[in-house]
Amino acid sequence: MTIIVGEVGWPTNGDKNANIGSAYRFYNGLLPRLAANTGTPLRPGYLEVYLFGLLDEDAKSVAPGNFERHWGIFRYDGQPKFGIDLTGKGNNQLLIPAKDVEYLPQKWCSFNPDATDLSKLADNINFACTFADCTALGYGSSCNGLDANGNASYAFNMYFQAQNQGDLTCNFEGLALITTKNISQGNCNFTIQITTSLSAIPGPSLILALTFLLIVLL
Repeated sequence: MTIIVGEVGWPTNGDKNANIGSAYRFYNGLLPRLAANTGTPLRPGYLEVYLFGLLDEDAKSVAPGNFERHWGIFRYDGQPKFGIDLTGKGNNQLLIPAKDVEYLPQKWCSFNPDATDLSKLADNINFACTFADCTALGYGSSCNGLDANGNASYAFNMYFQAQNQGDLTCNFEGLALITTKNISQGNCNFTIQITTSLSAIPGPSLILALTFLLIVLL
């Protein structure tokens, strides 16, 4: 009977055991074995195996765990995460990255340090993470070490980028502001979105404005 392994890989974020070092070690052990066609003790010889995956998927279901969005050997923007030799010969080097990737302007959405009313901070963070990927904030993940303000900034920025940096998507009831200073911290990368033609989901401020307009019209 022919056996095909449909998915095999190692995630790089979203869990305490999901990181680039572990992924590198996994592939560095798997690929030479596949290239040598040694198989396993019970099934020696050639194995048909498909790696999973190519790119991170920031909208994938996290029902199995937050790591589900971080299986890619490339980042969301087509940049390689670590050195790897797909031939299995051990000549590990960074794969060729995607070329001519266009990014949005160098702008980030940050927590407003001058905000005084924090009563709705949790609600706004929950809103941001409902429509954007906040899995890097989880336990053991790359952004797990941020303080409370950092957590808010990360959530707000992920939403801001997911909404193509829309003017009304970095307010969060006065809790956020736009900055041109990169607010990444250590291993926690505050991403800049790549250009896209997808329409944005309205932010909370825009939703309130549209609701008010509807009431006036009625």
